[in-house]
Amino acid sequence: MADIALMPLAGMNVVAEDAALQRGGDSPRLFVRDAVNVNVSPAGQPSLRAGTRRVTAIRYRDLWQSPLHRDTFGTLAGQWVKIDPMTWISEALLAVGDGDVSHAVLNTLVCVAAPAGIFTFDGARAARLTLDTPAAPLVVAGAGSMSAGTYGAAVAWLRGALESAPSAISFTELGEGGALEITPPLCLDPSVTGMRLYLTRPNGGELARAGDHAVSGATMSVPRLPELGRPPQFLNLSPMPTGKYLKYWRGRLLTARANVLRFSEALAYHLHNERHGFVQMPQRITFVQPVDGGIWVGQVDHVAFLEGAAPEALNMVRKTARAPVPGSAILVDSDTVGSDLSQGGGGTAIWLAENGYVAGTHSGQVVEVQAGVMSGIAARGGTSVVFDRRLLTAVV
Repeated sequence: MADIALMPLAGMNVVAEDAALQRGGDSPRLFVRDAVNVNVSPAGQPSLRAGTRRVTAIRYRDLWQSPLHRDTFGTLAGQWVKIDPMTWISEALLAVGDGDVSHAVLNTLVCVAAPAGIFTFDGARAARLTLDTPAAPLVVAGAGSMSAGTYGAAVAWLRGALESAPSAISFTELGEGGALEITPPLCLDPSVTGMRLYLTRPNGGELARAGDHAVSGATMSVPRLPELGRPPQFLNLSPMPTGKYLKYWRGRLLTARANVLRFSEALAYHLHNERHGFVQMPQRITFVQPVDGGIWVGQVDHVAFLEGAAPEALNMVRKTARAPVPGSAILVDSDTVGSDLSQGGGGTAIWLAENGYVAGTHSGQVVEVQAGVMSGIAARGGTSVVFDRRLLTAVV
């Protein structure tokens, strides 16, 4: 019986027949059926993978390290926590609810989408990103010096420079020499720092800015029409809804729920257009990974590419027919994947599928890296990381 050289190794192959595992020629290689706790170098030399040890008994979930700040975050018993990876002691930031969460860097802030909403952390304080839309104010007629006509009033909450969508308009009829008596709605958000009042002109329907006020709940009297400013910029919008797979893309936040991918307004991350700011996919979304040329979206049994630069211009193209592992997508830089896969782009989306790792380029091309070599991979969920220039995915 002829001897079989075990090295150099070409890696694993669970698809080919036994006779095809050995390749001769100028560069002979040998595939193996399984390789446990072994790394194979590009030269085909195997080495034992470094061992692991348990570092803490605390049951943290959704661990994530900010690529910008290098701080580590996670959840523990419904709390969003900041974790010291040296001691594994955590600092509770905010109650975000029990369930899966996802993180992203939003400008210089750390952002998390959780069951209770979307929250941010600036290094010192955690706060809710969104502002609730206020209820319509109560407007009645009083005595003053305003002209006769029908007037409308609406309010919006303020948190520093952040403004909510305006409330519905409340109208009242004034006689000659009347005044507006405006009772603002009850504010239950302690982070709100002020209220912006919008009024219409007599018998007009367009709101315009009438001034900013403190949040006191007391009735305000407007005896004469003030000088009105610009119209509300966030009319007919609503708070950005939370969801899975939080991502940042071209000045917008993305979240997914069931088969709907939702977008925030451009540079107004706390607001969402319910009529136009979404894309409905044919199947349940299993991952979301933006790249320069669009957005890769995982489906139950395939992957789709939303090609374009704005939500209204996205074109959905069905790509692979292999089922991806939910949550396994990651954006990998060109230095790690090489120029052949990155094609000169800033980042390449890579996910784990039934036939191994699959790369999605910035231009919408699919490269099945391990096609014909791996098959039969399936899991309920996975998380991918790049460690020591290797892509690792933990699956359950």
